[in-house]
Amino acid sequence: MSSQAATWESTAEKKTVVPKKAAASVKLVDKAADLVIRAGGLLIIGAVFAIMFFLIKECVPLFMPAKSEIVFTKPWPGLTGEQKPLFVGIDNNQAVAYALDAGSKSLILANAYTWQPILQVPIPALAASEITASYRVPYEDEFFAGTQDGKVLAAKMPVETTYGADNAPSYLADVLERFFVQVGQDPVRLVHGRVRESNVYVAAVLESASGQSVFSVIAPDGEEPVVEPVQGQWDGVIRQVLMDDEGSKLLVLTDKGTIYHYFLDNDRTKPFAVYEAKEGRRPTAIEWVIGDASMLVGFSDGSLEHWLQVRKKSTDVMRAYVKSYDFDSLKGAVTAIVPSSHTRGFVAASDGGSVHVGFTTSERTLLKLQAPAPVEALVYGAKNTAVLAYDKNKNATIWTVENPHPETTFKTLFSKVWYEGFDQPEFAWQSSSGSDSFEAKYSLTPLIVGTVKGAFYGLLFAVPMAIFAALYTSQFMHWKNRAIVKPTVEIMAACPSVVVGFLAGLWLAPLLESVTVSVLLMVFVIPTVVLALFMCWSRVPQYYRDKVPHGMELVILVPAVIVGFMISNALGPVVEDIFFQANFKQWVFNVFGEQMEQRNCIVIGLAMGFAVIPIIFTISEDALTNVPRHFVSGSLALGASRWQTATRVILPTASPGIFSAVMIGFGRAVGETMIVLMATGNTPIMSMSPFNGMRTLSANIAVEIPEAPVGSTHYRVLFLAAVVLFMMTFAVNTAAEIVRQRLREKYQAV
Repeated sequence: MSSQAATWESTAEKKTVVPKKAAASVKLVDKAADLVIRAGGLLIIGAVFAIMFFLIKECVPLFMPAKSEIVFTKPWPGLTGEQKPLFVGIDNNQAVAYALDAGSKSLILANAYTWQPILQVPIPALAASEITASYRVPYEDEFFAGTQDGKVLAAKMPVETTYGADNAPSYLADVLERFFVQVGQDPVRLVHGRVRESNVYVAAVLESASGQSVFSVIAPDGEEPVVEPVQGQWDGVIRQVLMDDEGSKLLVLTDKGTIYHYFLDNDRTKPFAVYEAKEGRRPTAIEWVIGDASMLVGFSDGSLEHWLQVRKKSTDVMRAYVKSYDFDSLKGAVTAIVPSSHTRGFVAASDGGSVHVGFTTSERTLLKLQAPAPVEALVYGAKNTAVLAYDKNKNATIWTVENPHPETTFKTLFSKVWYEGFDQPEFAWQSSSGSDSFEAKYSLTPLIVGTVKGAFYGLLFAVPMAIFAALYTSQFMHWKNRAIVKPTVEIMAACPSVVVGFLAGLWLAPLLESVTVSVLLMVFVIPTVVLALFMCWSRVPQYYRDKVPHGMELVILVPAVIVGFMISNALGPVVEDIFFQANFKQWVFNVFGEQMEQRNCIVIGLAMGFAVIPIIFTISEDALTNVPRHFVSGSLALGASRWQTATRVILPTASPGIFSAVMIGFGRAVGETMIVLMATGNTPIMSMSPFNGMRTLSANIAVEIPEAPVGSTHYRVLFLAAVVLFMMTFAVNTAAEIVRQRLREKYQAV
């Protein structure tokens, strides 16, 4: 007994010591695991915040205010006589400033940084003539000059910069004459023109003792100039003329403030429209915005307006000008307006010395500068970083301008904007074109709508199918079939989205285009066939129904779906002939005014659903399967049917998990890129119609970020799109978590 007691004692000692050592090691491992998990979580949170910080950092410059600094105010070196320069300009590199001196009939060049004289370039064609009018085109250093004897010169002065061994710059300039044409016998008082692809278009006003006359000069590339008169009666002295870069539009401004609008290709004898001065003020300066589709109008009271061409009727071919919006007023009457050579920016000056820098697309005045005296000549640097003003005191003032993103405001990014060529303000995204005159459109609203639209139609197809499939699989399907179906659906998630998008865009979309009516009929026909089949099945004697094991109804269901599919396919052409005049696409356009595209939301619903269903199905099935079995047993014991148990007991209990599955599926749909990129047509339009496509935020970023120059407005707006996408998913996930927690509290007894 004593030996047995000793054995029991030693065993007891071992039992009391070993668990303590095991417990200590387990606690150590638990603590280590806890630290690793916490550290991993903090790293993930930190990474998310770091990404968000980087995205916001790239977007902040979009909303920074413009800055300016005065460089100097000095007399123009090299000008002769008391007469002001006929025009001033800055070359494309903003390194050389030049002025047309009427006294020496030459261009006087000065270094824009040191303000030291560089060259004096004579204009041989004007050597024997007196210059009476001039105009500098705000790009490519083109200019026009009119003479006392009725001639018009079109020329260009390119400036070439070279650097020596000591990196000191040297400059070479020459005047390249395009043409020197006789317009009339009277002095040329006003001249304006444009050069487009070597085609030259000029408007000139000649004045004689008997009155004033207007002529157009059109010189196609390599051909002789054609001079034609523009007939009309004007209510005063003509103060300004504008010729557009197609040689078709002509504007004439008189000292009474009346603007005459001609379409030269249509009628030269009378204006298409006349805009008269109103409200006790009159226009004193007009100028095209780059592209010559819209114009800026300055008034005698200092106000400044932007005018757009708008069709009064949808059938109108020619468009009249209407005021689109105002800018901040200047001090005194507006005397000069100069557009930017590459953007929708401009600079305007008044006889009170005010100089304003603005931007038409964003509808705002960026800077308000003040010259020492009333401004007589004005120029806006080609890089939009310098403004030069020549005042009545014969001084030139240069300001530096810093505002790399003048076109972006919250309004241009998220609200309607009245763009050129539009009859009313609209949402639009069109970020690039092959021309400098293109007006970039950066409205993110169509992309946000497209993102929501793509997710909506994808979930519209995926959510009911995935949830009901999960419900059937977890509660009704035979366990042998479940062991095959669930892994198969989960494997679907491994299919690359680029493959799904490829098949959807190149195979599914053309196929659905030809059987659209049949596909729409399937929504009604297949459920009807299935219900009819099971109604008939319920009338089959119990003896025969018992032959089919519970959970094996799939054997009957699959043939029913196939039959419904075949019926829909057969009825489609018949229904299209009877109800849609044998052309469903044309019927949609006639009734709804919507163009039915091949790659539309029906394709997206099927393709996106294929990608999202595995996620929603898997999580929902797990949530439904994990409902305690005693809930099911209790419900069945109380007399509820299996269907009642599934819908009234299991579904509500598993609702937090199902809701989480839907939200995860939504996040997957919102962030989807390749499917929507390849299967939607990628068109940024504002429509929730299922018959056309869309462009999503993610797809837009993927397509355009490789083409966007780093630091450009386009580049930063794409980062802003990423921030918007991030915030959308963050807001949805936060709301989903709140709802999920409330559902958990409601069913916390589980």
